[in-house]
Amino acid sequence: MKKLKYILIFSGLALLSSCDDFLDVTPQGQLTTDVYFSDEESINDALNRVYSSINWRFFRLGTMYFTSHEFSSDDVKMNTGDVNFTSANTFTNNASNIYLERLWERWYQYLNDCNQVLQLTSKYSGPKATQYNAQARYFRAYWHFDLANVFGDVVIRDHVPAANEFNIPKSSQEDVYKLIISDLEYAAENLPTRQQWGQANLGRVTKGTALGLLAKVYLYKQDYANAYKYAKLVVQSGEYQLDPVFRNLFAIDGKYSVESMMPGHYIYQNIAGRLRNPYVEFQGIPGTGLGSAFFTPSDELVNSFEANDPRKAASIFNKGETIEGYTGTLNWSPGFQYANKKVIWPASQWPDADFFKQQLNLPFLRYADLLLIYAEAANETGNTSEALDALEQIRFRARGNKTFAAAGILPQVTVTDKAQLRLLIWKERRVELALEGNRWFDLVRYEKVSPGYTTAIMNSLGRTNFSFPKNSKFPIPSTFITNSNGVLKQNPDWQ
Repeated sequence: MKKLKYILIFSGLALLSSCDDFLDVTPQGQLTTDVYFSDEESINDALNRVYSSINWRFFRLGTMYFTSHEFSSDDVKMNTGDVNFTSANTFTNNASNIYLERLWERWYQYLNDCNQVLQLTSKYSGPKATQYNAQARYFRAYWHFDLANVFGDVVIRDHVPAANEFNIPKSSQEDVYKLIISDLEYAAENLPTRQQWGQANLGRVTKGTALGLLAKVYLYKQDYANAYKYAKLVVQSGEYQLDPVFRNLFAIDGKYSVESMMPGHYIYQNIAGRLRNPYVEFQGIPGTGLGSAFFTPSDELVNSFEANDPRKAASIFNKGETIEGYTGTLNWSPGFQYANKKVIWPASQWPDADFFKQQLNLPFLRYADLLLIYAEAANETGNTSEALDALEQIRFRARGNKTFAAAGILPQVTVTDKAQLRLLIWKERRVELALEGNRWFDLVRYEKVSPGYTTAIMNSLGRTNFSFPKNSKFPIPSTFITNSNGVLKQNPDWQ
């Protein structure tokens, strides 16, 4: 069997030679050659493209992601005059937003990459073909899920389209969810665990990844019984666990932590147009030249941390702090006090001494998120003791792996009232997962669970033009509606 070329970086980091090249590694526990792919190289290349989507190599990805995942939330303070950014924050968006247009186009390209793998393997059977398919179907579910969260009803792409299928109507969000769930069930059934993949394949999606995303999908659907079921399967499996040190999760060498369920790994390369990490580029310290700092943590986010919570110091960089090894002067822009510390690391770790080139990646899915999903679903299904136990695991790690009695901070939660405990779990999600792309989608679902919850938050911030029926989803980009010759319809509240 030929070596499989994976988009993985493991011990002994090496640079990729171009934006589409990948390391050559032989997987541990190599599969038998009961199936021989005459076009295996094409299949490998197609699967490499699938994985490359989460390594944030495309330089505009930050504009798309932050606009749709963060800027509408209460966790950010804007620091840019770019109306395509700020309109998401001020709820003055329109269907011509260039970043939403790019997201729609790029995410559907990613779906096509997934379907290319499935098409190439369609004439084969056996365990190797199944393993390829399981990975492709996981990512197909992931991108459909993200599109549905951003836009609501979207076009389903479950195969490589024929020439007459490029313009097809949207499907209901419920039908999109049916495909997502089917793909994730297949992936969960057929993917190896993290341990089965072995050290050489850290970075691969796993059985636990698929089960974890399935739990998240059901949580978003408010199907708490299934969210509880699948989250509990992950917890009981022992496949993942919390990293002992919270800050390590975001470090340059922390991509393959035992907590990271879906790691990407941006690698700096000296290639024109690829010189800035799109995850880092739009963050940083306002006015200093260290990052564009188009947005920073909001006062509301900073104030949501409990007294002496160590996660605050690990997540929030304060005006007056210094960066180890950096000899420049940090002249902050007036009116700004905070920066996202998850992208601020010692200057010795910056390629070419350039802040923008830090080899960091967004945490797409981690075990702490899964534990909080488990806690929330357990609370909603009456399994209060399990909810409290899961919540305490998060707080135990936050205290430095100490009990409240030993640490004297972050009291153990003992509330058993469902409504009160729900709010405490939501609060924990906010600080634990700060600026990781979850808060806005959480706020959307919170309004459904507790009508008026998110509207009240927006009103308190002076964003009184917020309308949940309209602003809970973004408009379909007008370019694609026009190009569809009327087949693709705008979301009703944006017409």
